[in-house]
Amino acid sequence: MKRELIAQVAHEINRAYCASLGDTSQPAWADAPEWQQASALAGVDMHLANPDATPEQSHASWLAQKVADGWVYGEVKDAEKKQHPCCVPYDELPPEQKAKDYLFRAVVHSLNALPEPRAAAPIVATVASESGKVAVRYIGKREHYTDGAYGTHIQFTKGETVLVPADKARLMLQHPDVYEPGVIEQAAEPVAQEQPGKPKTDEDKREQEREDLRQQIALMDAKALRVFAKTHFNKSFAGNVSTEKLRAEVNTMFEQYGLE
Repeated sequence: MKRELIAQVAHEINRAYCASLGDTSQPAWADAPEWQQASALAGVDMHLANPDATPEQSHASWLAQKVADGWVYGEVKDAEKKQHPCCVPYDELPPEQKAKDYLFRAVVHSLNALPEPRAAAPIVATVASESGKVAVRYIGKREHYTDGAYGTHIQFTKGETVLVPADKARLMLQHPDVYEPGVIEQAAEPVAQEQPGKPKTDEDKREQEREDLRQQIALMDAKALRVFAKTHFNKSFAGNVSTEKLRAEVNTMFEQYGLE
């Protein structure tokens, strides 16, 4: 997450905490003076560069910066006179002021641990309402992949988007590491073409489909495994069955009965 956003959130949380103590002098981030925003950014940088820094070290870094900028101790914070009541060693701070350093550190590390938001993929629901099909893009690990899990036997090339029956597409899109919504300029079915490296004989194709299915089962979560078992084998499981147990049962049924 960008350091500016982390600093803004940390500032706003500190402002809310100060207000809870009766200190309503803290401005909103958008109204904060440049020196105050710079101070928050410096605190973020310090913690990102030193993940194990303690709240005490956080205050020491803040104090060193303040002293370098000419700030001194004062009973009341005064930006014009550069006086601040927290310009003292950490041990001399009252507990409610020490809490600010704990909060700041927690905010920085919590937000930094969040994954970067992914750009929303363009969602095309039913590309052609009369066809009842949905554009699905294959993003799995294999260069060429044949769906056996949902019985469509559609052959994908990595990065390719094809039209899939809506009920099957809903199941596929439950696995965002394998499929994502796609975009097709025309609603027509793509013409199947021979791809280099694809199986040539019918037996090879069947075996490839079985292997692809095994790999897809290995990626399914508990919900998808239950749907798969019910759909293909009319088998239901108790609610307390673990994901690994479900996967083992589904694999056993697949190897024993196969799919039509």
